[in-house]
Amino acid sequence: MKRLVFLLVLTLAASTTTAFAATLNVSSWHLWAGSQVLTKGQCTLSGTSSTTDTYVDAQNASSSFGASTTLAVSPKSGKEEWAFVKFDLSSCSIPATGGADSATLTLTVTSGPGSSQTIDVTSVASTWSGSLTWTGAQSLSYGGSLSSFTTGTTSGVTRSVNVTADVDALIRNGSASFGWRLSQASSGANVTTLFGSSENATVANRPVLVINYAK
Repeated sequence: MKRLVFLLVLTLAASTTTAFAATLNVSSWHLWAGSQVLTKGQCTLSGTSSTTDTYVDAQNASSSFGASTTLAVSPKSGKEEWAFVKFDLSSCSIPATGGADSATLTLTVTSGPGSSQTIDVTSVASTWSGSLTWTGAQSLSYGGSLSSFTTGTTSGVTRSVNVTADVDALIRNGSASFGWRLSQASSGANVTTLFGSSENATVANRPVLVINYAK
């Protein structure tokens, strides 16, 4: 009799364990499946309404070029030129909890240099406007260099830079967008690369920021 009761208890325990395991597996599957269902969004920014850009010139330290149709970058010592570009992210309506899955800055070379150049893309950490001058650019705060790319010598080509970390931080922290600086280390090379600005008559030449994000 005792053996029969003992076997009955073991059978009930095994059944309970199996039922619990089955329930656990189903629940876990639902949790896993739910975590994969994310709503994605994309925002593309370009043009004068969402973009502020300009370049500054060491040889004309007090002049601003915010209305220029091109952005000049040159390493010539004493004649350096830096380009600046930033975007207003407010029109994207990206939730702070979403963050950026990816963010890509694309620029078009409208006039290629005689020899391929390496352009450094650096985060700007303080506010600036389209009337920025070379003198004003010296007092801005800068982050680390995000990336660099080579220009090639052909006009009409595009160059893209991964700026996901910067854009993701802007979204999550709700801070202002100060954008990026394009520059080269000072040298004796008398070369200039021109990129299309947001004022460029050819829409395809304007800077573009594409953000993919989770809602």
